[in-house]
Amino acid sequence: MIEEEATPTLDFVALCEAIERRDPDALLRFYAQDAALRIENAALPDGLAFELRGKEQIERYLRAVCDQEMTCMVAGEAGSDEDGIEFVEVCQYPDGTRISVKTRLELEGGRISRQLDVVERAHPDDGSER
Repeated sequence: MIEEEATPTLDFVALCEAIERRDPDALLRFYAQDAALRIENAALPDGLAFELRGKEQIERYLRAVCDQEMTCMVAGEAGSDEDGIEFVEVCQYPDGTRISVKTRLELEGGRISRQLDVVERAHPDDGSER
């Protein structure tokens, strides 16, 4: 008899809860030690981006983002395939400004190994209601 090795999976519900609570400690637990996070601005013609490598850099970024005064919600349904998970997060600042973050996660061993965030201003029909 051949035994199949269990593959750890990402707890997407817990990830969404950490995003919506803006909890950097909880979020950091989802990342692999050598993870990479790339952030692109959809409005810029050359797709100006910056990339963070490793949990230390990602931790500083998460703390800075989560420290901002805003509300965040994972909008609509997530999509997944054998390579990862895609979802949209909508954030609103106290002045009413809303942004949309389209996220693509690549996973290894149930942890985020690579993340791509594409940030743009949110539109009224962005599906932010769940």
